[in-house]
Amino acid sequence: MRRVLRLRRAGLPRTALLLAAVCVLASVTAASVAYVLATDTPAPVPSGLTFVRTGPMMTRYQAWGAPSSHPVVLVHGAFESVATWRPVARLLSPVAHVEAYDLEGYGYTEHVGPYTTASLAAQLAAFLDARHLVHPVLVGHSLGAGVIARFVLDHPGRAAGVVFVDGDGLSVTFPGTWVPNALPEPFRTAAYRAVVRNRALLSTIFGLACGPNCPTLTPAQLTDVQRPLLVAGAEQALLAYVSRPVVGVTEGELIHVASPSLAAAVVFGAEDNENAPGAPTATAARIGAPPPVVIPGCGHLSLWSHPGAVAAVVTGLLARVAASASSPGPG
Repeated sequence: MRRVLRLRRAGLPRTALLLAAVCVLASVTAASVAYVLATDTPAPVPSGLTFVRTGPMMTRYQAWGAPSSHPVVLVHGAFESVATWRPVARLLSPVAHVEAYDLEGYGYTEHVGPYTTASLAAQLAAFLDARHLVHPVLVGHSLGAGVIARFVLDHPGRAAGVVFVDGDGLSVTFPGTWVPNALPEPFRTAAYRAVVRNRALLSTIFGLACGPNCPTLTPAQLTDVQRPLLVAGAEQALLAYVSRPVVGVTEGELIHVASPSLAAAVVFGAEDNENAPGAPTATAARIGAPPPVVIPGCGHLSLWSHPGAVAAVVTGLLARVAASASSPGPG
């Protein structure tokens, strides 16, 4: 009898702990459900934006500058939008026609999958067709470098030049691809919304990615970062992006981007921690570009923190393209 009582007493703490854990889980689940329900209304798309039909979706875009022989098309990176390119676009607009658009799954473009490298390159091709942009210079930031690499491989001869900005164009497996599936509902949705609805946290994340010497976001600029993450379909699209390898091509494919008829340039921030050491030099060699421009005191968002340096690289490439077009052919 005493032995039975001792066993029962020993089992009581374990039972109590189990019951406590169940209660905590039930409380957290209830709180998550309540939070999801309370935040279930998506943000409206702002009025006054411009869109163009690109295959199955309406793509949002913005244009600057007068028509030019070689328009510049700006392709943003992950968790970005047209707004991220505005400082560079304004600097380029006196010398070239410039357009930037929101990739499918980002910004205010309609959220139509499957969000693969091939589909993003197809969107770019459809955008160029719809906007009648011939022999453009394509400038891709981070993930955008992978998009333009795939485009050049799929559509040889269409681009006059490419500029890789803070991106090597390679597809890699994202370290956290297991997270979306490992975190069940409603916790996944609650966690996503808790992050994207916290303006202070978003500002901190942006600053860490941007690196040293990054200007602090104004309230309006922070809204430009936050609002696209809250529109209908954004949550599902971003979770789809992070659950698969990063958009890009293989190293074996990337070397075929290099072509005598394609001008190329590479620019990186010296403090960019998003890419492997040596990425700027290796990337330039793979795509047949001159030695890369490496910006001191700059992180992964050089287009935002040092737009003048990025614009100078693009302007230099435009001059090379123009010189090549005006030079007499052989014979």
